Amino acid sequence: MSGLATGEGLQLQLKKTIKTTRETAFAAWTKPEILRKWFGPGQMLPVEAEVDLRVGGKLRFVIEGVSPRSGQHMQITFEGVFREIVPVKKLSFEWEVAGDPGESTVVTVEFFDVEGGTEVVLTQDRIPNEELLGRNKMGWGGMLEKLAELTVR
Repeated sequence: MSGLATGEGLQLQLKKTIKTTRETAFAAWTKPEILRKWFGPGQMLPVEAEVDLRVGGKLRFVIEGVSPRSGQHMQITFEGVFREIVPVKKLSFEWEVAGDPGESTVVTVEFFDVEGGTEVVLTQDRIPNEELLGRNKMGWGGMLEKLAELTVR
């Protein structure tokens, strides 16, 4: 994990090796029926997942459940717009919590062949402060763990 400061905020980078092919890992990020099984921190999962997989296409997730941070039952809506799509290699999208003030962040997910599977590298740029960096590290990190468990089964 890194927390580098850039001219436009902080950067988070997480890496996780998943025991599956790049094709399967990429599908897990782009197919709503798979996203509903893992996309959310802790016990939270999407009750809605929409993916318009094209540059300029929108993505929207409504996740619900007990927050691992607060222990409270919550519903959170995330929205974004795809900036770049390279099938089975890279996804990049604008990312924001619906209703939150401020600029959106940019999330890039890259998929690399490695011994034993696929390394998923998630980079989030333009994070406005250390508090959000910490929350995002916990959220994305937990989600990558859930993805690894899902694809190993």
